[in-house]
Amino acid sequence: MDLDDFIAGPIPEKALAELQGHFDAASIEFETPRVLRHPLGCDVLVDVEWYEHGSKGPGHTVKHTVVFLHRPDARLPDFEIRPRKGGIEGTLGLVSSMLGMPSLEMEDEPVFSDRYRVLTTNEDSVRVLLGRESIDSILAVDDLHFRFSGRGVLVSRASVDGSSGRRSSVGVGDLGKITGGRRRDHGLDEAESRALLEDALLAASPIIDDPEAGRRAADAVEGTYAEEAVRNLAERGGFAGRQLAKTLITGEMLASLRTASIPRTNIPRQVARKAWGGTTFPLCIAIPFGLNFAGIGIFLAIGGLSEAFPFLGVGVLALVISGFILRHRLVRRNLIVHGAAIDGRVIGVERTDTTVNDDPISRITIETRDGGEPLVVKMGSRPATQARRMMESSPDTWVLRDPRKDARGLWIEGWSLENAPD
Repeated sequence: MDLDDFIAGPIPEKALAELQGHFDAASIEFETPRVLRHPLGCDVLVDVEWYEHGSKGPGHTVKHTVVFLHRPDARLPDFEIRPRKGGIEGTLGLVSSMLGMPSLEMEDEPVFSDRYRVLTTNEDSVRVLLGRESIDSILAVDDLHFRFSGRGVLVSRASVDGSSGRRSSVGVGDLGKITGGRRRDHGLDEAESRALLEDALLAASPIIDDPEAGRRAADAVEGTYAEEAVRNLAERGGFAGRQLAKTLITGEMLASLRTASIPRTNIPRQVARKAWGGTTFPLCIAIPFGLNFAGIGIFLAIGGLSEAFPFLGVGVLALVISGFILRHRLVRRNLIVHGAAIDGRVIGVERTDTTVNDDPISRITIETRDGGEPLVVKMGSRPATQARRMMESSPDTWVLRDPRKDARGLWIEGWSLENAPD
């Protein structure tokens, strides 16, 4: 297979959705994609560019040349294979160990273990995938970064998590447009891109091009990949596992909520925390802050001082923001307590240009069976991936619809990692 066989053009819709899932940025640009379609799916070579905001100063653009091998019929666990060399990789390994994040140790493969670290919460199923042929193929090429995502693999020379990269200065293009700026450039030239494609195909093919690989991996563990991941985090996850236990919403919890009489009582703590618990701290800060500033402003205004207006303005603004937060809290609580459980099916997932805590938000459309209008809910990347998986196999699900407003609802199945299909 040669790059000359690839055609410049748009990335197929399903492949694009999977590819976007590898990047946290809301607005990413795929420049000059080249695509090769074949019976197993498609292969994509593309330059990816996005903007990262700086925490203490100006942000920067990031550019990577990547290969994405999309296999829509694959059923693989999520895992990463990362070279051990480099300061960032050493730091990542240290942080992962401190947090107790599970990883896969290949005790019988010293050469592979010396060059690569396998990050995964699916140790048993990934071990099945990394057989003799797979390991030999990976070792046969220069060190690469692999991100297996269930329906494909993203391959790059440098980690797409970001590193220093080449810096370029501000310039002016032919049309007078400003170019460059603060930039971390990992883009490859034509020869380097060809080499990346060849290495990616050689290294990943034993896993990604074997239609039975996912079945063998799935058969090696009890339950789904998601259930395997939950077990590993809970049993060997250290701090990460303890944090997961505090937030994990199980299928049993959802089943009890679905069948409970309305108004529901004894809401599981994990569900309450997910639905409205995130508003507690902002309300505890914003309301006293607003009242204090408004009180100071009123006191100054009574004294006839002009300094009263900035205090009043800030105080009123804080109270208005508090009102929006409180409204969101009450709406969510009302849905959990009084919402009608309605059967439905996932019919659409569309990524937006919005992020919350660096997590891209998607619109998930659910067609309900109560004769009402479809519900559109906005959720993060993990529920969005789960919704796409459900559309591929069994899209049946259920939602909580607000009895007072048909267009408002919650898809709480999207919060349950246990319910994620392979």
